[in-house]
Amino acid sequence: MKAPHRWAIDRLRTFLWKQSQYPDPEQIYRDSGLQGICGFLKQCWDPDLTKQILRRFGAEIHPDCWPIGPNLTLHEAVGSFSNLVVGAHAHVGKEVFLDLTDRIVIEDSAAVGMRSIVLTHLNVGEGYPNNPKQRLIPKKQKPTIFRRGCAVGARCVILCGVEIGEDAVVNAGVVIDRDVPPRTIVTSTKLKDDVQMPERFFRKPA
Repeated sequence: MKAPHRWAIDRLRTFLWKQSQYPDPEQIYRDSGLQGICGFLKQCWDPDLTKQILRRFGAEIHPDCWPIGPNLTLHEAVGSFSNLVVGAHAHVGKEVFLDLTDRIVIEDSAAVGMRSIVLTHLNVGEGYPNNPKQRLIPKKQKPTIFRRGCAVGARCVILCGVEIGEDAVVNAGVVIDRDVPPRTIVTSTKLKDDVQMPERFFRKPA
């Protein structure tokens, strides 16, 4: 059995370690703003604390939502997390990437698997000089929606503006670039032919 002073020292050491792992989010926000909060959520290992912080900074999280994350990456969150909506009994897995340029809606009992990427915008170079691709592929942003009861496997990529229908299932590792109808199982990434961009878009003006 440990001597009382050793027990007290160990308790103090553990307390200080916990403080370093779970600093005060309000102080982080005062020091570094929302980007500081995003950095903290990426490192935070507590899914319940993750849910609390998301709600504190504007996300619409249902009280009966299951734990979210942890280790989320939140991209393009400007001012708040208000573009994120998570319903009752919904699940967002560990290390998921959420692009909050536009709204991400995860309805009741929907699940997004670990390390998935959820996008709400597309930009191949708008604003960059000497980048003619943007004439072929204009910038866009649209909400991405997970309807009630759908399940998306680990490491999926859900592209901008996609809607996963009610009770649909997406296998792990699939890239989804189109809406998925309700009660549909998607087993693989949709294959498309490559498209050659016209040479005229890349000719320099005379």
